Amino acid sequence: MRIPTAEQLQTYHEQGYLILRQAFGPQRIDALRDAVHSAIERGRSGQIELNWIDRERGLPERISHLLHPDKYERAFADWLAEDLAPQLEVFLQGPARHSLFGMLAGGGGRAYAQAWHRDIGKPGAADEAEFLQKHHGRSVQFNAPLIAEDHFLHIVPASHLRASTEDELTAAAAKEQANMPGALIVELEPGDIAYYNANLWHRGWNPEGQKRMTLHCAFWKAEYPVMRHEYGQREALTTPEKG
Repeated sequence: MRIPTAEQLQTYHEQGYLILRQAFGPQRIDALRDAVHSAIERGRSGQIELNWIDRERGLPERISHLLHPDKYERAFADWLAEDLAPQLEVFLQGPARHSLFGMLAGGGGRAYAQAWHRDIGKPGAADEAEFLQKHHGRSVQFNAPLIAEDHFLHIVPASHLRASTEDELTAAAAKEQANMPGALIVELEPGDIAYYNANLWHRGWNPEGQKRMTLHCAFWKAEYPVMRHEYGQREALTTPEKG
């Protein structure tokens, strides 16, 4: 387990992202892979409901709510309790609460190409910078790949606390034809975690449909009010483990 240093935390606040290399070890990687494969096999057998790229080949589309009782695997909770919670509390400067816990998936040649976006920002609004600064530090999001050569997250470093430029607004409007100035491809390997501010300009980009298994999670400060898209999650998360 790696805890971000004060210097790394400053980098995160200034740049809007921080990559922790080898933040967890081979045994954790194997346990998480096994948990994901277990969920996939339960989906193939009809025990749980998943969306598919190719069911016969065991290639799911994006999986949401991996901590929900029907998809739950003990390995997810162990990772959260033993490795992630101490890191999250550094980024959030206190206790964290769950917002989303899932997996970004790809493969089978099915293209996936997102437009550039901010998750809850207001690109082009008169109060955009004020809004971004108000929400900074209240949440943190991360990607953690389980297979090699994950290069599907694209970001614009240090774009999380300022108003959008005209070029950025133009790139967002262009969608798949976008030419975003200052863009960086985040390259990760299993064991790495890319923490980032969700209001950083970013996109998911996999136009060739390469295989992807990347855990994708978000947490907020514990005291922050529950948001509309999170309604009902507390009841699910507090349901006793089955079996």
